[in-house]
Amino acid sequence: MQIEVFEEADPPGADDVTAGLRAHMIAQTGNLPRVPLTLLMRDENKQVRGGIRGNVALCWLQVDHFWVDEALRGQGCGARLLHSAEEAARVHGAIGSQLTTSTFQAIGFYQKQGYAEIGRLKDRPPGHDRVWMAKRWG
Repeated sequence: MQIEVFEEADPPGADDVTAGLRAHMIAQTGNLPRVPLTLLMRDENKQVRGGIRGNVALCWLQVDHFWVDEALRGQGCGARLLHSAEEAARVHGAIGSQLTTSTFQAIGFYQKQGYAEIGRLKDRPPGHDRVWMAKRWG
């Protein structure tokens, strides 16, 4: 066996890894929906000022990227985006939401939205922690 290391986003063969994992998940859990979700918040000039990217997978919304322009923070835009993502995920059978954040990011914001810490990795990056958070709806 030969192991290759690639430093690019989508090298040849990468889709085979995803397909293999997907086949295993379907065999274990059934063909649950996997739905990519992207929410974009645009200003009057159609400029993106915030958004969320994630997936509904295994009955949960996985928030992968969440950003709100610094000038709009503290005005409820983030809460509206997150609520909208949760509602969109519910349509596809999601029962909760999970995400990761860092201690230099928005832990307090997520706690105000009902998320609880479910795990922590110290010094990722050095001097900060990576925090896993989740919220079960219902």
